[in-house]
Amino acid sequence: MSGTCRGVVFNGDGTYAKRDDFAVPEPPPGGGVLRVEAVGMCGSDLAQLHGHQHVPGEKSPLVPGHEIVGRVHELADGADLGVAVGDRVAVDLNVRVPPTEANPFGLGNLYGYTMGTDDDHGLWGGYGEYMGLLPGSHLMKLTEDVDAAELTLFEPLASVCNWFKMMPVAEGETVVVQGPGHMGLVCAAEAKRRGAETVIVTGTDADGLRLEVARDVGADVTIDVTKTDPVALVAEITGGAMADMAVDLAADTAATVPLCLDLVRQGGKVLLAGLKNMAPVELTSDLIVLKGLTVQGGSGSSHGSMEEAVAILNTGEFPTGPLLGEVFDIDRIDEAMAMLQRTAGRDAVRVGLRHG
Repeated sequence: MSGTCRGVVFNGDGTYAKRDDFAVPEPPPGGGVLRVEAVGMCGSDLAQLHGHQHVPGEKSPLVPGHEIVGRVHELADGADLGVAVGDRVAVDLNVRVPPTEANPFGLGNLYGYTMGTDDDHGLWGGYGEYMGLLPGSHLMKLTEDVDAAELTLFEPLASVCNWFKMMPVAEGETVVVQGPGHMGLVCAAEAKRRGAETVIVTGTDADGLRLEVARDVGADVTIDVTKTDPVALVAEITGGAMADMAVDLAADTAATVPLCLDLVRQGGKVLLAGLKNMAPVELTSDLIVLKGLTVQGGSGSSHGSMEEAVAILNTGEFPTGPLLGEVFDIDRIDEAMAMLQRTAGRDAVRVGLRHG
């Protein structure tokens, strides 16, 4: 394979650059090459932009993007990735290794995180038009009946599926989701799909569009916490019992962590999955003890939850349309980045890049 392609590079100092001089990759032994169709732009990408280290071995500069959907473009001779050239696939960001005591989650190389522009061809993330596929990559076939940009939801959905395996949602429960970013909205939709009777999503006065979409994907109640006391309203909705589960997915907002403890009932469940960029959090730990709460950290996806998420999306029944947001091509990367950073003068529930 010859020729060049384009990609976006994060420099790790708050700056990024569009490049058009990347060589289209050759497949590594046992691996392949993906022609990227679309990639979701995650809020964690902004931390990468500024060089924050969220995962072990994270590098800068690099081509980011870990919510990747594409077509298998080429396979090395003898590659055994379970797919054929031309297949549309979801790419598990983690090229997993056997778990050890030092690495209990089996973290190997992470697409869009741990391989930089100085690693071979440099195209290891979905912000590039092509990317390399390592041997051992976990690729999952996707439906042709749903738009590629909508299917990039597989990655956040896989995380939610993993969290709900660790801390299940029972049929008939009341679930509060704090933070109506795309992770929070996916979480709300999946909680409803799993049988939650009442799903409540909270946000601020800057989240009007997102709270509207929350209702579109299954939320029964939305709360603007700048106008309404969420604890008082949840108490009213539940007749004083409070929620069965509270999920914190509010990025960079430490106050939502202790608020979870107030939102749940005696014996309730708290799922913490919103990153605060290592900011300290103050809370009253006595509430965990006195209320007998179960607190779980939501750290990401698993091999099994990736398969589960793809299976859900392949049915065509998950509300991917309302969750699409705005999608840009690489020539409009500045606009896409402004949307992601919420500096564009308008909002979107999600931002994505589409190639080709």
